[in-house]
Amino acid sequence: MPPISADLPHSAPLAPPQTVKPPRFRMARVVAALVLRETGARDSRASLGFLWNVIEPVVSIVILSLMFSLISRSPRLGTNFPLYYVTGVVPFSLYMSISKQVAGSMRFSRNLLGLPSVTVIDLIMARFLLSTLTNICVFIAMLFMLNWYYDLHLHPDMGAVLKGLGMAMALGLGIGTLNSVLFPASGIYESVWGLVNRPMVLLSGVMFHIDDLPEPLFAVLKWNPTAQVVAQMRHAFYPTYDIPWVSPAYVLLIAAVCFCLGLVGLYRYIFDVLDI
Repeated sequence: MPPISADLPHSAPLAPPQTVKPPRFRMARVVAALVLRETGARDSRASLGFLWNVIEPVVSIVILSLMFSLISRSPRLGTNFPLYYVTGVVPFSLYMSISKQVAGSMRFSRNLLGLPSVTVIDLIMARFLLSTLTNICVFIAMLFMLNWYYDLHLHPDMGAVLKGLGMAMALGLGIGTLNSVLFPASGIYESVWGLVNRPMVLLSGVMFHIDDLPEPLFAVLKWNPTAQVVAQMRHAFYPTYDIPWVSPAYVLLIAAVCFCLGLVGLYRYIFDVLDI
């Protein structure tokens, strides 16, 4: 066996340690996976699958249009009943859908909270994005159908439309995030919240204008943020409908406060509330 040369080092130099970099676009990948999971779960729970998300608001519009066409010859604004109710039902449904889905995000995905790559923000954003995209697609499809069937030649104020959608989205996200902590913490609060929200479709001006009510009642209801969302959307399609009492900043402030309080509760108490 040949002798080992003295010039060779006893050990090769070690490579410098490499730092583990977090994967790029981690949140986007996690949220996309959660959205696919949510879509599959919703489809499996309904016999009509994802199509039910489109059928439900359409049926609501048809029923409302038929009912009120028997009572009055023309709606409060314009001459087309379906368009009048689309501009009220859709923004209200967008808010309700987002707030409901976000509020149930922790319960639905509680088994995923133990994974290091999944955070409460990921769970919230997945349900928020899915509900938002679904309802906006339904809104666009219904407008196209109404424009084609009734030959309405719609020219809405797109800035006002986007403002109304943004208000509904922000409000649903904020209240849903807060309720994602409060619902698991108190079953009584969840029941009371459900009772309070039952007449909200009336108190939000979906079927009639709250500014047509007596002044003392209107002075209270105009502070209802969902009523401001509905009025903002109607103003986009009916420019003559004056809404000086609507304040997007007020709605966004409520949404931001609820969202921040909800995040604080999620990061501090959600594991205790869910017993994880």
